[in-house]
Amino acid sequence: MHCVGIQLEKHFSKVRADSLAEWEKKTDIIQAITIATRKRLPQLVNELERKLESFDSKVSHTYVKQAKERHLACKNIKAELQELADRRLDQAKESALEIIIGLIRLWAEYEETNAAIEVTILENAIQEIERCVRDQDVEADGVAKQLF
Repeated sequence: MHCVGIQLEKHFSKVRADSLAEWEKKTDIIQAITIATRKRLPQLVNELERKLESFDSKVSHTYVKQAKERHLACKNIKAELQELADRRLDQAKESALEIIIGLIRLWAEYEETNAAIEVTILENAIQEIERCVRDQDVEADGVAKQLF
């Protein structure tokens, strides 16, 4: 989004600069026509008037002002887009953090469940060993005493 804002600002900055340059050229030609008229140079006046007619009708002081306003407005849009992008990035970070916490919680629950199952299996194995050792102790008194 920030890149879009940058491109937008570049575009309107260029339009503003171009319109200002065209307006300055037009103003220079108008001033030259005024000077040529005072000096009574009709051929030069005619040539300058033809150049003046070649300018687009939209080249005016108003157009330059509008280009400036559009450029300033796009700077605001760029700032708003940056704020929006920052908010979206923060939301993505929060969402990712919640997902990671959830995965760690699930993994911990899985490990706890497996540990509980293993404890139960080990308890059963110990009880079986104790039962077997007691049974052997009863059958062969000397062998069990040697184990302990």
